Amino acid sequence: MTPREKPKVRELNLARTLREIRAGSETTISQLVQSTGLSRPSVNSLITELADLGWVETVTPSPDGMGGRPPQRYRFNAGAGRLIGLDIGVHRVSVLVTDLAGEVIAAENLDVAPEAPPAARLERIDEAVELVLSHAALTADDIWAVGAAVTGAVDAQGRTSMFSPMPGWGEVDLIGHLAGRLSCPVRVENDVKLALLAEHEWGAVRGAKDVVYVLAGQRTGAASMVNGQLVRGHGGAAGEIGALPAVRWARATERFLHLPGMPDSLRENDRAAWTFEQAQRADPAAKKIVRKYARDVATGAAAVALTLDPEIVVIGGGSAKWASLWIPEFSAMLNKSVVRMPEVRVSTMGGDHVARGAIRMAMSEVERRLYGDKLLPAKRPTARA
Repeated sequence: MTPREKPKVRELNLARTLREIRAGSETTISQLVQSTGLSRPSVNSLITELADLGWVETVTPSPDGMGGRPPQRYRFNAGAGRLIGLDIGVHRVSVLVTDLAGEVIAAENLDVAPEAPPAARLERIDEAVELVLSHAALTADDIWAVGAAVTGAVDAQGRTSMFSPMPGWGEVDLIGHLAGRLSCPVRVENDVKLALLAEHEWGAVRGAKDVVYVLAGQRTGAASMVNGQLVRGHGGAAGEIGALPAVRWARATERFLHLPGMPDSLRENDRAAWTFEQAQRADPAAKKIVRKYARDVATGAAAVALTLDPEIVVIGGGSAKWASLWIPEFSAMLNKSVVRMPEVRVSTMGGDHVARGAIRMAMSEVERRLYGDKLLPAKRPTARA
């Protein structure tokens, strides 16, 4: 090995060791020697450097009950910084604060009027952020990065310039707005894509490489992952299969609006749940609507599956709660429409899945800025880095 190559190898081994530490809750030198294939002296040296950089902390050993000295344990220093994940929807703004490993510290949800103009919606976002920071006893200076999810295709500048259901939102510079208030890196992405990112990190498709995610809720959408990478497309519009009328996604949720006997007082976003409840009680009209809904969703899912040949199709969104009522029909219809039937799974994430995906994107931004060719100290990155 030449003198020029030695620093590069050292950096690669640092990154490799940190990756192994992050993969578990706690680890020992012996476990790291086994998982990395490096020598014990090398691992000891790398641990020391990672601790000096602030990325690793020592865990106080607990007595093993056998009278012996327990091995020293180490873990990723997730408490070094904090992240914010935002889910900015038509009816609601949701925000999470987590540590650097994605562990939720505080959450806040605020309703917003669907017709709210951009200034009013941004004000509501600011209010939600201030509330969650207060709940977590944090200030803006504690936040290392922000991920934000919005409805609609997101371009390279973080704008939904092609279309958005939120009035006037295509002109909003969300990155500039949030970076100006929090002075840290900000990234914006489509909400369905971030829901898939959450599923891949913590949910039903953890570790899978080729995945199609179908959002089935108040609206229907799709996102995909190929070889472990999120597919964005040239302008961020990959997966917007619902724009094609032939896939019937636009009318899928409309079926839930007019079931005979439905109370007029129900809000539009509560009508699907009411219909599913009636189907669960074996109401014939409700069961028929649910069957048609399943087939409509399967038509669009088949179009994406035929294009990408995924290993797994995962179903998320509000309708996933009622999976036992419609997923069998969905799977049967999908099987009739594709060349190779993928495995169908149901999301294991909760209602905060989109905000969790935004957190994962914020984690990636920290990794991109601090885990580059040379591992930097564990310090808050600047918005301009």
